[in-house]
Amino acid sequence: MKVCHVISGYYRNDARVFLRQCLSLKRAGFDVSIVTNDGEPDMVLEGIPIISCRLHWRRWKVLVAAKHQFMPEVVRVDADVYQLHSPELLPLAKPLKRLGKAVVYDAHEDLPRHLWEKEWLPPVLRRPLGFAAEHYLRGVLKRIDDVVSPHTHVVQHLQRTIGKGTLVANFPIVQPLPDVTEAEFAARSASICYTGTVYPYSNQEATLDALWELPGVRYRVAGYFDEGHRKALAQRPGAAQTEYLGRLGRAELRDLYASSIAGLAVYDYKHNLGWKLGSYGTNKVFEYMEAGLPLICTDYDLWRDIVDRYECGVCVKPHSAKEIRAAIEYVVSDRARAFRMGQNGRRAVLEEFNWTSEERKYVGVFERLSAARRAADGDPKSPRSA
Repeated sequence: MKVCHVISGYYRNDARVFLRQCLSLKRAGFDVSIVTNDGEPDMVLEGIPIISCRLHWRRWKVLVAAKHQFMPEVVRVDADVYQLHSPELLPLAKPLKRLGKAVVYDAHEDLPRHLWEKEWLPPVLRRPLGFAAEHYLRGVLKRIDDVVSPHTHVVQHLQRTIGKGTLVANFPIVQPLPDVTEAEFAARSASICYTGTVYPYSNQEATLDALWELPGVRYRVAGYFDEGHRKALAQRPGAAQTEYLGRLGRAELRDLYASSIAGLAVYDYKHNLGWKLGSYGTNKVFEYMEAGLPLICTDYDLWRDIVDRYECGVCVKPHSAKEIRAAIEYVVSDRARAFRMGQNGRRAVLEEFNWTSEERKYVGVFERLSAARRAADGDPKSPRSA
C-alpha cells in the first residue's frame, strides 16, 4: 500500500515525521513518499521521494488556501493513504475521501487549547477561536480513518468524543552509544544543555536567573530561537554563562550530549500539554535519557512518574528560579549521583520508553487500513473477505 505524508510547517527530515514514521513504514514494506511546501527542491532521502509543491507560501497563506497549494501534487502521487501533519492541511481531508483515499491525521498539538494560549492572538479572541476549532476538528476527524497523537490528553479526548485515536509517543530510536565510565562522566565540565525549539514557555528567563547564582555552570542551547527572545534574554543575569549554538545535526547533538552533565526541559503548565499531566510528545526528555543525562524537568505527572520510578532526574515547578537553581546544584555537586541518574534514565529508555513499542502501534494503524482496503476490494488474503 502506498502512503503519502503531507507536511506544512515542519522540516522534511523532522524527527517524528521522517525519522520515526516514514522510515518505520518503509521498513514495514509500505511505499512511502512526502509532499511538502518547504520551498526546497525535490529529492530522494533514504529511499523516500520528497516532492515539493510548485507554489511556496508562508504559513499564514496556507491556512486559507491549502487545497490550492497541495492538491495538484497530492493527486499526482496517487497514494492509498494520506497522513496530514498540520491543522491547516485538514481541508485536504474531504476531497481525498471523495477520491476514495484513506486519511490519517497526526495531532502534533492540541489545537483548540493551543489557540487559548497563542500570545499573538488578542485575548478576547482566544477562547472563541478555540471553541470554533474544536467544533471544526470534531466534524473533520470523525469522517477520516484514524488519528494519532503523542499527547495522552488529546487521545483520551478524541476517544471520548469521536471514538478513535491512537497514542504514538515520541520515544527515541535507540542508537548504540559508547559506554561511558563514571570517571569519564565526572571529568566533564559543569555544563547543562537545552535542545530543540526555544519556546516562550520554556522557562529560559528563570533558568538564566538561576545560573547567575551558579557562576561555575555553563548553559548551552541548541535549536531554533526567535531573535527578539534571544536579545531580551541577553539582559538577564546569567546571560554571560549561556551559549546559543543554533540548530544542530544529529552528530553534533550527540557531541553536545557527550559533553554535558544534565539536560533541561522546564516548560510552563500549558493546556496544549495537558496542564499538569504533561505529554510524551517532547523529544528532548527522552533524548537526554537515552544519552545518559539526568533530567531537570517540569513536575508534570507523566514526567514525574518516570523520574520517580527510575530515579533519573529532578522535577521542578515552572518559573521557579530557586527550584531550578537547586536542581542544577544537586546534579553538579555530586557527579557520582548524576552519573547514576543518567544511567538509570538510559536503562528506562532501553527497557520501556523507546520507539520499538510505539512503532508497532503506529505501523498497526496502516496495517489495519491496508487490511480494510483489501477486504473492500474482495482480496481473498484479507481475513474479512475470508
